[in-house]
Amino acid sequence: MKTRAITIGLGVATLGTGLGFSSLLAGSPIAATTIDHGTDSSPAAQTMILAFPWQGGHQQFIDTGSKGQGPGDLFLGTDLPILDNATGERIGSGDGVEMIVSARHGGTVSSQSTLRLAGGHIDLDGSIRHTDSPNAATVTGGTGRYVGVGGQLTLLRSDSKRKVEVMRLELVR
Repeated sequence: MKTRAITIGLGVATLGTGLGFSSLLAGSPIAATTIDHGTDSSPAAQTMILAFPWQGGHQQFIDTGSKGQGPGDLFLGTDLPILDNATGERIGSGDGVEMIVSARHGGTVSSQSTLRLAGGHIDLDGSIRHTDSPNAATVTGGTGRYVGVGGQLTLLRSDSKRKVEVMRLELVR
């Protein structure tokens, strides 16, 4: 099982380690791509490329069983930085909890997390096998300007030079 854990999306930042939206982020300094599917009643998809640093915020590992990572152990995180990948500017923070379900599949985890961005929160939830390709977490909803969104947060790559996980956030209404 992978040993570095970064809880954010939040099995999400740990996705590769062991885990954009112009109309939704109006007024935000973030570059985004919007795909409009036609009518006002059709869903619009928004995409943003984010970076999740390996360090920052407050993180804690709770070892509930045998010494070392294993089933039932928890990774907790609050105030974990979320960056615009293109500019490196901090655009939000993440809070979450991840529980190790099994060492199988490179580590299987159950994860719940919240991305706190300008204008509201985006919630992620689900089970992730670290061997899945693509590695993605489900967007289950949000608050504020993110009410009613769905979508996914997908790991694009681990950037060891910058020490970040680079991910694509896709939102659909």
